[in-house]
Amino acid sequence: MQYLEITDAQGRRWRVELRRPRLLLGREPTCDVCLPHPNVSRRHAQLQRDARGQWILQDLHSLNHVFVGDRPVQQIALDNGTEVRIADFRLTLLEASTILEPGRATPAGAGEPWTELATAWLDQLHGFQRALARLEQERQVLERLAEEFCRICQPQTVAVGTAGGDHYHWEVVVGPGAQPDGRQLDEVLGKAADDESEVKAWSPESADGSTPGSVPPLSLLFPMKGRSGIIGHVYVHRPRPAPLSPDVQRYLAMLATHAGLVWDNLQLADLRSAQRHIEQELRQARQIQTELFPATFDVHERLNAFAVNLPSVSVSGDYYDVVRTGPATVAFVIADAMGHGMPAALMMAAVRAGLRMGLALEQPWDRIFKGLDEVIAQARAGAFVTGIIGEIDFDRREMQVVSAGHVLPSILVGGQSVPLPTECQTRPWGLDFDSPWSVGRLPLGDADWSIVGYTDGITDGGSRAENGLNADRVAAYHRQHHRLSAEDLCQGIISEAAGRQPGGSLVDDQTVLVLRSAHGIARRPRTTHDSQ
Repeated sequence: MQYLEITDAQGRRWRVELRRPRLLLGREPTCDVCLPHPNVSRRHAQLQRDARGQWILQDLHSLNHVFVGDRPVQQIALDNGTEVRIADFRLTLLEASTILEPGRATPAGAGEPWTELATAWLDQLHGFQRALARLEQERQVLERLAEEFCRICQPQTVAVGTAGGDHYHWEVVVGPGAQPDGRQLDEVLGKAADDESEVKAWSPESADGSTPGSVPPLSLLFPMKGRSGIIGHVYVHRPRPAPLSPDVQRYLAMLATHAGLVWDNLQLADLRSAQRHIEQELRQARQIQTELFPATFDVHERLNAFAVNLPSVSVSGDYYDVVRTGPATVAFVIADAMGHGMPAALMMAAVRAGLRMGLALEQPWDRIFKGLDEVIAQARAGAFVTGIIGEIDFDRREMQVVSAGHVLPSILVGGQSVPLPTECQTRPWGLDFDSPWSVGRLPLGDADWSIVGYTDGITDGGSRAENGLNADRVAAYHRQHHRLSAEDLCQGIISEAAGRQPGGSLVDDQTVLVLRSAHGIARRPRTTHDSQ
């Protein structure tokens, strides 16, 4: 179980169990985490768990921001112990295992060290362990292990190999003897393929294929064990004391096992370092992507707008935009690139650049769409982007709109549903077949109107559940709450999607864009889901 620990300005602390996939943080009492302070917005931020179980804290365009130290952030992935600040509140993500209650004891370790060797051997073992602890590269561990085997066994050859995928690689081969020939190593691999955890000892076959008679074992194979099994072997050929005593074999087996664990830990550390580097780059990519969204929704005094984008992974393939195009006109876009993650996000960045440039240059829409087709086709064969682009003219009280294969929005005028004209519904951008681009026109009149556009992640996320959110339920929610502000309506649909989604994590990017006339706005009521 994970918790969000909150500390106020007086040092008082309380914890919130993170049992739900999404929590709303803000000053309003209906928020999942209420932070009563005048510098906290009504809905200040949201905490969302992604598909990997990572908690993402996102600023919801608040006036006073979310801070890490003294730096405001739009979005941050919370690790265990990460502290962020909202107004006078400090918030920290905690694992239940790290919360130490008074009087709680940690169980002592079990097991005693093996003491069958003489003290001098134990001192050497400790020295070997300390030497490995100072190493930073996996190959150095194998070289140090081979050196120790050579010192103790004085063999003709020592070879250290590791198994990688479907092949076996001899990383280190040392000793005064010649390099093992192919036949000899094939014989060793045959022994290693048995995947047994015991030391193997045998006398190699002679050149004519016969096995020598009564001679001591001339070859030994010691397994190296990692966290999940055998990761490699140490091959010893013609040790000087032959046969090696059982005590020496056990000691060498301990060396191989310890070196195997150190080697495995170094590999794991490298993987974790690479993963942290990738995650840092993804967080930076998400930050850049977030900054591509509109900095404000206050683009026109007669428009009330709000949007939320929740990525299923670190970056999103969804896109929304609201742009003022004239004294009395505002254009809006909501789009969804095929796929998820970085490829879809890069595709969407190119689409945004094309749309913004076309709108700024006042290009005809069919010319803008043709440019998008070329950009998408050059980026990836067979890729496509669905979207809706519209322009609201407040003086003429009408809307122009085109749907490029996108899930249809819910449009209400005077509280009544208005269908999108069929002539403006056409193919997605990027698909190579002829299809006319026809612009649909919708009269908005003098009545109160509102538009809810969303990507298919809103409905697909709950499609497997019996009561999952679908287009009809989105439209029904819209009709029931159409007098709410754009922010309240948007947050309400996001909450409905989260409440109806099984499993707790997003299976697809989710985006909701709400636009409505700026008059006749009501306040969002407290819902059953808010109180959970």
